[in-house]
Amino acid sequence: MKTHTTQTLTPAQPVIGRGEGYYAKLARDARADGDPLSLAAAKVGQYVTLAATASPHLSWPDRLKYLRHALAQYCVPPRWADEDVMQFYRGLTSLIRAHAGRAALRLASDTDDLYAARLAMGQPREQIEDEAETFFAELLPSDACPPWFSPDDYEQLKLIRDHWI
Repeated sequence: MKTHTTQTLTPAQPVIGRGEGYYAKLARDARADGDPLSLAAAKVGQYVTLAATASPHLSWPDRLKYLRHALAQYCVPPRWADEDVMQFYRGLTSLIRAHAGRAALRLASDTDDLYAARLAMGQPREQIEDEAETFFAELLPSDACPPWFSPDDYEQLKLIRDHWI
C-alpha cells in the first residue's frame, strides 16, 4: 500500500545586505509566481537591509519604521499555514529581531561611550541624564519588550539605560 505525504517547501531565509535591485527582482518574481512565502522573504530582506545596513546616519525612529513595517506586513503567517510555514514566518521574525537588537545595542553602546567620555571631561551627570532619558525613551518606548527585540537584547538595552537614568 502506498502512502502519500505532504511536504511544504519553504524558501530560505533572506540574505541581508544586498542592493535594492536584488530584492526588487526577488519580489517581482515571487509575485509573478504567486509565491507569498518568497515574497515575504524578499520584502523582509529588503526592509532589514534598509534598517540595518543603510546609511549609518539613519535615525533609530527611521530604522524602526522599516522593521515594524516588515514585522506587520511580512511576518504574519496566513491562516492556512502548516507547521513548516509557521516555522518559516517565525524565522523571518527572528531575523528581524536579531538585526534590530544588534543595531540598537550598537547605538546604545556608542551613546553609552559618549556619555562616559562627557562625564570624564567634567560635564554634570544631571545634564547627561536628561539627554539619556530622551534617547532611551526613543530606543525603549515601553517597559515591556517590544516585538522587534528579543528578550535578551531588550534586557541588555535596559541595563545600559538604567546606568544613565
